[in-house]
Parts: sequence; structure tokens; C-alpha cells
Amino acid sequence: MPLLTKSRFLAGLQCPKRLWLEFHEPLPPSPLVPLPILEGRRVDALLQRLLPGVCVSREGGLLDAIEVTTRLFEAGIPGRTYQPAFRAGDLAAIADVVESRHGSVTLTEVKAATGVRDEHLSDLAFQALVMRAAGVPVDRMLLMHVDKGFVLQREDEYDGLLQAAEVTTPVEERLPAVEDAAALCLQVMAQSQEPAVRTGAHCDVPYACPYLGRCTLQEGVPPEYPVEILRRAPKVVRMLQAAGFRDLRDVPEGKLQGALHRRIREATVSGEPFIDRAAARAVTKLQYPIAYLDFETVCPAIPERIGTRPYQMLPFQFSAHVEEGPEDVRHVEHLSAGLPLDLAALAEALAAAIPEEAPVLAYNASFEQGVLLDLADRVPAHAQALREIAARLVDLLPIARRAYYHRDMKGSWSFKAVLPTIDATLDYAGLEGVQEGSGAQLAFIEMVAGDTDPQRQRDLRRQLLAYCERDTWGMVVLRRMLAG
Repeated sequence: MPLLTKSRFLAGLQCPKRLWLEFHEPLPPSPLVPLPILEGRRVDALLQRLLPGVCVSREGGLLDAIEVTTRLFEAGIPGRTYQPAFRAGDLAAIADVVESRHGSVTLTEVKAATGVRDEHLSDLAFQALVMRAAGVPVDRMLLMHVDKGFVLQREDEYDGLLQAAEVTTPVEERLPAVEDAAALCLQVMAQSQEPAVRTGAHCDVPYACPYLGRCTLQEGVPPEYPVEILRRAPKVVRMLQAAGFRDLRDVPEGKLQGALHRRIREATVSGEPFIDRAAARAVTKLQYPIAYLDFETVCPAIPERIGTRPYQMLPFQFSAHVEEGPEDVRHVEHLSAGLPLDLAALAEALAAAIPEEAPVLAYNASFEQGVLLDLADRVPAHAQALREIAARLVDLLPIARRAYYHRDMKGSWSFKAVLPTIDATLDYAGLEGVQEGSGAQLAFIEMVAGDTDPQRQRDLRRQLLAYCERDTWGMVVLRRMLAG
């Protein structure tokens, strides 16, 4: 019987069907490492640098790591061991840190999170269960997490960034339930057929399940325009479902009360986009020049710039289109070369790009406003210009929400849902590599890494510039459409 590892156990806690699929029909590994995992690895590496110890290599795989750990611990538990691996029967787990001091053995789980979460306790309890069954007398459990109040005062000085929370009591209380859950997980893995579990809220809690699309299709091909596109209206959706409606096109006229819901239904049934020129007056009356602005930001768990906190949002790139007239549009862009970020260079380029007095359009402008005001505080030389830009922001999102709807948006006014309904050639799916914000962060982190191949760096730079430019050019297209 193959081993029930910690990752499989946590998958089984979320959904037995997910566990079965991950064991019997695993998905191919993704070439992109998700941001939370990437940040977790960086935090692990920092801890090992701050508190040196013996590190068990994982290059040979789990079984090899278990063998190395067994030999190492047979000679006496080291003072501090990173990544030791343990096996007890059909259970196996790799711990983050195991420490032995004065006859006491402490198990520490290291997370890039800013506090203790419920799933962390189950994580630790499974590790403790395996280690005790393997003969390691764990008697204390800690959760090491990032202190969100930490501010970097001096370069490369991170004492105090990581805080250890004592969680021994809640983990001990959870152990009996975890032992029972582990036994059930082993039974699920041994089944020849996948468990019958319908999709629901558990598909996204505590983590998004990669098998959701597969499970949804198993439940039947969903209608093209399901009633669930009436977002932020769960009572209305439940009412329609209870009445037997699945496709919004089947809902009779007059069944919906809200003006927005009626608008969505009408456009969905007719196939004709809704456009309200009066509601778009805010963009119609704008005078040239008109600027369009978009930032891309990075939020590292480990701050690298003096005066910044963990997960503080910092801009590494901007794109700006400036519309001088109907046929006169210029584009300005800036992409930082590395970490720590040269915010002064970015601020200088931005201040020079945006004409004085020009209205500055953004989509969900509160984001750009926050970036601008924080940047003004960090770069005093351009603070006045940056604050003036922030004061001239015009948010396209609420204007689009009032003035436009196309049924292919399927209830969403996200920019990536809106833009292809205006110009199909501007669909983000057609971009190479970077197609959304988290992908931009990953691309930038890879681009500035010291071990990235130079050609790969050039490719990533090109992809980042194309992605950010699409955002601001798309706003030009959207404003022109709304203005008529």
C-alpha cells in the first residue's frame, strides 16, 4: 500500500474525492510554482540562514529522505534538523524543523502566513502522529509565521520577522480526530472507484481544488448562462434554483426585481449588449490629453526594501497610454530591473509620463490610488506630482458597471471579462506567458532571480511589458466605446 503523506492527508481532509484523484489520477506537475508555495520556500530558506542546523536533502525522494533521517536520528536527535522525514507503517511526513533541547523534542511548522490558521493545526497534528509512531517523542509544537508588524530597518537584518506561536495544546486536542481521519484516508486510497462527492463550498476551502472543472463536468454540462452569474445575490440565485431554473435565458421577464439583474437577463436573452451613453457621460466629457495608468506590484513575505513590511504592495512596473487626441496616442512604460526595487526611478518615469492636469483613467482606481500615495511617501522628490496624479484619477470600473453589459461577461465586470466583448483580439488568453496579475508577480520574481537564464529573462521581460500594455490600451478602447 503506498504511503499516506501529509499533502495527501490534507487533501483528504478537504475532500475524499480530491485525495482519491490525487492518488489514482494525479495531474501533471505545473511548470509554475504558485506564489504561496514560492513565498513559503523563501521563508524556509531565511529561517535556515538565521538558525543554522542539519538539513536533510529531498533530492533523492521521500523514501531516501526517510532513510537518511533514520540513520541521523539513530545516533541521537540533532539539536536542530530541517526537513527530516519519518515513516510509521503506511503514514509518512516531512517536518519543517525538529529540535532537541534538554530532553525535550519540539516540532515546528514554518508558514509564510501572518498567523495561525485552522488547517495549520491539522498539518502539525498529522506530523506529530507520524513522528510519535516512528519513535520520536515530540512533546511541543510551534507554528512559525511572519510577523506582519515587522519593518525592515537595516538591509538583510531579519531578526523578529518570524514569530513562533505555541500551539501544543490545540494540536494535542486534535490528535485523536486526526488519527481517525488518517485511517479513513487510507481506506479512500484503497478504493477502486472514486468517491461520489458533489461540488460545493469545500472545493475552495481551505485551498482551490485543481479537479473542480473535472468534477463539475461529471455533474452534467452546465448551461451556457447559468443563474449563478447573478453574482452577489445568493438569495435570488437560490430562489431561481428552487423554482427549477438553471439557465438565465429561461427565467421569465418580470421574475427578477433588481434593475441590474433585469439588465443582465435582457442582454443574455437577446444577445444584444446593453450600452447607456448617458451613464457614460463621465468619460464623454473628458478633455484631451487623457492618460491611462496601470501598475503591477509585488508583495513579498520577506521585505527587501528598508522601511517596508511583509506583504507590502510595491510597484515594479507601470504602463501609461496618453491620448493627446483622437488619432494621437503615445505609450510609456517602465519595468524595474531587479530587487530591491528602485522606486525613485519608477516614480521619476511616471511623473514625466503623465501630463499635468490630464485626467488619469484606471480600472478599479482605488488600487492605483493606494500605490501612488504610498509611492509618494517613499519618494519625496516626486511626492507632489504623484499625489496630484492620484487626485486626478477617474475610475472606469463603476462607469462600465453602470453603462455596459455583454452577455459573454457572464455577470462579471472584471477587465478581463469586459475587454474581449468589445474587441476579441484583446482577449488576455492570446498573450504569451503572462495573462493575469499573479502570473505577472511570478514572472517578475523569476526574471530578477540571479540564476535565471539570460534568454529566459528577456522572454519574461517581453511578456511582462506586453501584459501591462494590454491593460492600458484596453482602457483606451473601452473609453472610446463608452463615449460612442
